[in-house]
Amino acid sequence: MQIAVHPIRQRLAWVHTLKFQIVAIAVTAAAAAAIITAHFAFIATEANMQQLLVQAESDDAERTAMLLGTKVDMLRDALKATTRQTPVELWSTPGAMRAHLQANPALGSLFEGVIAARPNGELLGRISQGKLATDLPNIGDRAYFQQALLTDQPVISDPLTAKLVHTPVVVMAISARGPGGEVLGVLAGVLTLNSNNLFTDGIRANRDEGSRVLVMNRQGVLMAHTNQARILGNAANEPELADAFEQWHDLGSPIDTVGKTTQSQGHLVAMAGIPDTDWTLTRIVPLSEALAPVATARKTAGTSAAWVALVVAALSGALAWLITRPISRLHARANLLLAQDDLSADEWPRGHGEVGQLGQAFAQVMELRRQKQGETDALLSKIEAVLDHADIGIALTRDGRFEMVSREFCNVLGFQRTDILGQLASIIYPDQQAYDALSARALPAFMRDGVFNGEVELKRSGGEVFWARLRGRAVTPGDSSKGTIWTVEDITASRAHRERLVWTSSHDSLTGLVNRAAFEEMLKESTSQAADKPLCVMFIDLDRFKQVNDTGGHSAGDTLLRDIAHALSGQVRQTDTVARLGGDEFAVLLHGCPLPRATEVAEKLRSAVASYRLPWEGHSFSVGASIGLVVVDASFIDAAAVMVAADSACYAAKAQGRNAVVVYSANT
Repeated sequence: MQIAVHPIRQRLAWVHTLKFQIVAIAVTAAAAAAIITAHFAFIATEANMQQLLVQAESDDAERTAMLLGTKVDMLRDALKATTRQTPVELWSTPGAMRAHLQANPALGSLFEGVIAARPNGELLGRISQGKLATDLPNIGDRAYFQQALLTDQPVISDPLTAKLVHTPVVVMAISARGPGGEVLGVLAGVLTLNSNNLFTDGIRANRDEGSRVLVMNRQGVLMAHTNQARILGNAANEPELADAFEQWHDLGSPIDTVGKTTQSQGHLVAMAGIPDTDWTLTRIVPLSEALAPVATARKTAGTSAAWVALVVAALSGALAWLITRPISRLHARANLLLAQDDLSADEWPRGHGEVGQLGQAFAQVMELRRQKQGETDALLSKIEAVLDHADIGIALTRDGRFEMVSREFCNVLGFQRTDILGQLASIIYPDQQAYDALSARALPAFMRDGVFNGEVELKRSGGEVFWARLRGRAVTPGDSSKGTIWTVEDITASRAHRERLVWTSSHDSLTGLVNRAAFEEMLKESTSQAADKPLCVMFIDLDRFKQVNDTGGHSAGDTLLRDIAHALSGQVRQTDTVARLGGDEFAVLLHGCPLPRATEVAEKLRSAVASYRLPWEGHSFSVGASIGLVVVDASFIDAAAVMVAADSACYAAKAQGRNAVVVYSANT
């Protein structure tokens, strides 16, 4: 007799099927996934906001530094123009010179003070705050004055305290030359650091609540500061700047005109070099102040996500409890099977629908499982015995997870076998990016050769990163689903030894610069491409270096060579090459650098060497630089011809009185 089924119940029978229940769970999971996706999207957005904030700080510092560099250029040009326009006879007539200075209001508006001095340092006249001053001290002992006598270009002094007014100043000076090139005198403009608008405009434009702006030179001396009482102090003593300053100093105090921002002691520190000076502008902003909008958004999003997660969790829990009740009964039977191995298939739950069919399937599967388990256990025991006796680390991965590892593999990686089996293969790499990079390298090798063999960085369980030789081969070529066998060998020590040998073969042990052999190899390659990619090469020979060795000894000479190498490297681009050819000879290779720019660089190098002083056991040593500059194009047949030309130009520089730059020509 058939039992009648109510029509409505029959139409709704699909609601009770396992398929519908799984769909219901999927819908709930999709809702949860949407919330999680929104959460991670906010995390990504927050990271982008922080990146934009850092970039904005860098751009702001760079723009301000460029503005200050423009002001410095304007002051240089004004001082140079005034010097060129001053009649020659005024330099021998103090009264006429003072009248001339008073009659030139342009300089008075740009500088707090203007002075004119004879070559011996005796003042011809001094204008202070637009008025003629009567105090005329001799400035012949000032470093900027002595430096100005050596060049016809404006020079800028280090920060110093003025002799008369006892205030922090910098002085911009330029020598006046007669028709025959003789020095007539020096014209200088004084910039008072605690009042001159050279820096205050830039600081005022960047002054936000809680932030500080300062300007320092390469030695870390403060030339401008939001708090004027800190001027002439040391930037290393600035709160929240100590770490960033130490990193900058360790890099050689580079004057990089591209703005860069780092985090230091809870603050954002943006630094940008002021062009054509050895000054750096630094802006310090509290991180809490900069990230205040991000923190507010995070709090709001967190509250909303918490409420949504709570509601979704409650709904998912209730739904899961309802739909898993039949499965729970089946689970109870399965647990009973695990406790009683002789449980017969008839004791599995019977019924209609998916649960009854699943019970029968479980009975059949468990019977097959008993048969296969014995075979599998025996095979695994043999394989593990073979692996554990191998002298090299061996692992089997499938679907990106470890399925089998040898004892030596665990020893190399520092894992227990139970801790690594079943884990993602990416756990032995420094980060996900490194794992993805290895996958990108290995896949083409597998497709092309069927094997992978390479050196990669791996990570031990304790976090230590080391170099390893990694070899891989698919169990079944062309079918990654069957797994991949890998071997691992620690090559950290051998790789480090190899890298030391490579570096030593191409670098000078005293200065750390590229050595002669490596430089000549670079020059050979560049010369072969000079027809399409012209370049410039400089040969630098230090003047008076023998006196340093003779007076101070070789220790003084070595110290001076290291310092000069550092000074030369600080004046060129990162793409350029500075080399020590031997003794007191250096060379510089400027890629893609036109002659006008190369000439400017050569003058900067010459000036940097000339301004260097080495205090040593009661002496103060200095040297000059005779520089030969060669424009390398298709007319040079090889690198040897370039070196001969550079050496010839350098010899011409020495013949002209040393401490000079000579550009090579066929008549040099």
